[in-house]
Amino acid sequence: MFKRCAIFLILLFLILSCGYSYVSGKESLQDTAEMKKYDQAWGDMIKSFELYLAFFNDSYPAGNFTISQHADTYEKALAYFSQGFNTELASEITNAYTFYNPDNQKLQILPTDGLPVLLPENPNMISTQFIDADHVIFERYFEDYYGENTKYLYRVFCKYDGFKWKIYQLEWEPVEQS
Repeated sequence: MFKRCAIFLILLFLILSCGYSYVSGKESLQDTAEMKKYDQAWGDMIKSFELYLAFFNDSYPAGNFTISQHADTYEKALAYFSQGFNTELASEITNAYTFYNPDNQKLQILPTDGLPVLLPENPNMISTQFIDADHVIFERYFEDYYGENTKYLYRVFCKYDGFKWKIYQLEWEPVEQS
């Protein structure tokens, strides 16, 4: 009788353990899927900013101006930026930081400050908030960016287009310091 009771308890313990492992494994798979989505969103956002920087850094002189090696026409610049930004934002970037020079018929880079960029050097400074399965916001505070005792919040909005995450909106707002 004692052996049957012991065997029954051992079998019951094994069944409960297997059930718990199954549920824990299922939760673990969901956590892994969420982490994979976060990693892809993070990586695609960083690549978008690297693409942006490369456009302006990989350039050659043309008289008093410079031309990007990645695009010397509006259409090429739009196609280039559309790899990491939605079409509307790619157009806004192209219009804000380049101009068409009719003398040499090339799109040239304007000598001006550009966008603040988020880089992977210190990911702890950047917070992440998923709005839903296809929208995420990356946020970072910049202190003393435009002078002493200034603070700004930079928000980068990304949307999943079915293949990759693209930046579709950027917000830069001052934050009151107390």
